Amino acid sequence: MSKRNIVANWDIIDEDFINDFINVPDGLPILLMNILDEFDEDIELKRFNIYKIRPEFEELDKYEIAITSNLLKEGKSSEAEEFQIDYALEFLEKYPQFSSMVNGVESAEHNDIKIALSSIKEAFLGDLDYF
Repeated sequence: MSKRNIVANWDIIDEDFINDFINVPDGLPILLMNILDEFDEDIELKRFNIYKIRPEFEELDKYEIAITSNLLKEGKSSEAEEFQIDYALEFLEKYPQFSSMVNGVESAEHNDIKIALSSIKEAFLGDLDYF
């Protein structure tokens, strides 16, 4: 299990923030999408609808899933968790307008990330052709 955890800032998230986020021309980090999913359960559907207009966005979103799935297949769950955290933090550095959605990174005392990774593994492992 990862020793770090991303801490969300729920106060700044609103519909405009989400719309700006889902229109970023880059791969959207799973951990950040999970944070926004707490505010808007349709965020993944909204991003999917953007694929119809900008199909290249779908390929960008596959990158993190492919790396994470490969690490999980190799039994490297800690590395997969760290990769996802690093991927999210690098995204926030690249797009600082979204950095306010995170209050920081703390030492992980619980297994929220492990649960998220397990969900990804169950949903996508062996079915990467879906994306």
